[in-house]
Amino acid sequence: VAETFLASWRYCRENRRHIAVFTLVNWLLLLLGFKFMGGTGNILFIFWCVLYYLFSCFFFRFYYNRRPYLLTHKIFDSLVPSTKILFLTLALATLLAYLPFAPLFLGFPAEMMEDYAVGFIQEYMDENKLYDMGLALVLLLVSPIIFFRPMMAWISSVIGRSGSLRNAWRRTKGNYLRSWLAWTLLAPLIIYCNVFLAKSFDFFFLDLDTE
Repeated sequence: VAETFLASWRYCRENRRHIAVFTLVNWLLLLLGFKFMGGTGNILFIFWCVLYYLFSCFFFRFYYNRRPYLLTHKIFDSLVPSTKILFLTLALATLLAYLPFAPLFLGFPAEMMEDYAVGFIQEYMDENKLYDMGLALVLLLVSPIIFFRPMMAWISSVIGRSGSLRNAWRRTKGNYLRSWLAWTLLAPLIIYCNVFLAKSFDFFFLDLDTE
């Protein structure tokens, strides 16, 4: 995992101009989608998703020097594994979100279910962030299976190889701990970015607390 991070850093350092251009375009796309278009609440966001998808395909075809970089039938082939990844992620997230409600439909005594509804569902799901943290942790632990490893199939299909998820899982078999470690190492970076955002918020909005 450490070598992969180092290799990634070396690539970015050796290709600073290309990385800078991709970073700028990515920033502009995010600004367009979430600032000017308002995110998922705008129907036009669907077209933004298509645009961002093409940008992602372009990046990986450029990285592997697969010409032409855009508008090839291989990009459309990549929709198969990407759809499977999206389905797996949404299915698991939906299952975890609704799992706590399952006891309400299992025919337990009404008094017990009333206490369960008030004690657990209201206290820990509606008013407490503990359940959200637990849900996020579970998704983090299974992310190598439902996202990281399947993404290998997506990249493979983008550059013109097999987009089989089964093949991706087979070739990465036995590396769950390494994949999980990669996400674990990324977690502090995400928190650091959150702290940076909080500090920026303090700088611009801290005086509002006294108003």
